[in-house]
Amino acid sequence: MLRLLLAPVLVWLVYASAPGIVFSAVILTAFVSDYFDGVIARRVGVATAELRHFDSRADLVFYATAAWTVWRLHPDVVRSIAVPGAIVIGLDIVRHVFDFIKFGKDAAYHAWSSKVWGLSLALALVLLMGFGVVQPFVGITVALGLIAQVEGLLISVVLPVWTHDVPTLLRALEVRKNHRSSTNQPVVEGYNRER
Repeated sequence: MLRLLLAPVLVWLVYASAPGIVFSAVILTAFVSDYFDGVIARRVGVATAELRHFDSRADLVFYATAAWTVWRLHPDVVRSIAVPGAIVIGLDIVRHVFDFIKFGKDAAYHAWSSKVWGLSLALALVLLMGFGVVQPFVGITVALGLIAQVEGLLISVVLPVWTHDVPTLLRALEVRKNHRSSTNQPVVEGYNRER
């Protein structure tokens, strides 16, 4: 919820002509909350699929708003990454459409590649908005975004059924293999032989 509330704060900061360090503080606060909300949710036992999905959507809203602030305040940076940035966004849209077609609902994998991308995105935003530092961090972030989106799409392609919290493509392949072997096993007296 904090990240959803911070998104309009970023918009307000643009129109208030706030100093860059304030943008950096908001972005850093959002990133810290994104890390600790997952830790706390797991510790208290409320890390459900629905909550994890909500977490991903809150990230999307916040970082989309952050991208808008970059476009408003640093249009030259946006122009310099327009093509690869559009590919990252396009892959995200394709994956979500694919998930709805295949599974009937959206997926939230929280893959390691996405976490690394999120960390690099937060770092790049803090450095850009607060200190005007562009390279190499913006370029690295876009490259990591491409990797994360491709892996997310491949995970969706590989998974036989909807699931959440799939850390890597290799784990998705394991899920697929286990699903195949469990559906091919004969049933004896109502139980699978493995039991």
